[in-house]
Amino acid sequence: MKSARRSKGSKKMDHIIETATELFTRHGIRRITIEEICRAAGASKMTFYKYFDNKIDLLRHIWERWFDEGYRMLDEIDAMNIPFPEKMRRLIEYKMDLVSRMSPEFLGEVVHASPALAAFVEEMKAKNLSRFMAFVEKAQERGDMRVMKPEFFLAVMNAMQDIVHDDRLARLYPDRLEMIREVHNFIFFGILPVGEKRG
Repeated sequence: MKSARRSKGSKKMDHIIETATELFTRHGIRRITIEEICRAAGASKMTFYKYFDNKIDLLRHIWERWFDEGYRMLDEIDAMNIPFPEKMRRLIEYKMDLVSRMSPEFLGEVVHASPALAAFVEEMKAKNLSRFMAFVEKAQERGDMRVMKPEFFLAVMNAMQDIVHDDRLARLYPDRLEMIREVHNFIFFGILPVGEKRG
């Protein structure tokens, strides 16, 4: 079973994942073939299929690594003894740094994911949102965020995801990265200038 073999870890498997990550984020998903991944990684197709069912299965593994890294970063920043707005800025910058390494082709394919990928993307988003909501609830308990119904905050986050997927709005920005940054800043800092006191 591939999942059992993965759990043991493998330098060759890791190298395939790292190589595929670079190729996918630079050129997009559809353009890159398994043959190209194997050639760039110096691996045979037999080795590839030892660890992965297909290209989408490999992509799922890449996404899982990104999310696991994101969870570690979330916990690390949350544990810092710094003001909450600074925590939010660091989280946003972390995400923007990750997104900045992704080409427009890759981001476009994720936004408009194929049926084979869409279900997994939605599953990972739901898991990520659940983890982030726990972070928000802790912040509310500490008094770092005003208390609001979690369902309302969740609805706003979902609405913002729809905005990120709006191609017409995206054309107003130099690239989708800048649009995503604006959405995040709007969610967490509102429309007032940074540092301005609220009534």
